[in-house]
Amino acid sequence: MRTAPKSALFITALVLAVGLTGCSGASAGDSGSGEKAADKPAASSQSVADACKLFVDEGTEISNKAQELSASAATDPEAAASALADVQEEFEALGEKITNEEVSPVYNEFMSAYGEFSTIIGEVSADPSQASDAMEKVNDTVSKVTDASKELGEICNG
Repeated sequence: MRTAPKSALFITALVLAVGLTGCSGASAGDSGSGEKAADKPAASSQSVADACKLFVDEGTEISNKAQELSASAATDPEAAASALADVQEEFEALGEKITNEEVSPVYNEFMSAYGEFSTIIGEVSADPSQASDAMEKVNDTVSKVTDASKELGEICNG
């Protein structure tokens, strides 16, 4: 079957792309607040450093999970697609914690682009014959994830 290897390769490439762009460029900074990551600060009180620390600390863990998915994507694309949807939910939960007015909109762009990945993977997993047609969407989405990640890095390092 020729579509299964294409589907697995497609999903592997997609998962790796997301994992590699997920949290690059942002530095953890020093929040100095002593807040736990699980606390949800009010929008007006969360500093850029606090928001960036959340993104780097928790986002790195989530991105690491996405990279681990690449190992199973080649052998079980459907399981990888399902797990990637779980990763999306984790990114969404993290987004609720990032309330800084400067960081939150950029993080939301990142999260939205990542959601597009989940959708594309779900579609290809359901119908592997779409893998070739989906590559243009993948390239666009990789660009969106990369751009948002770079912008987050600029805000967090600026």
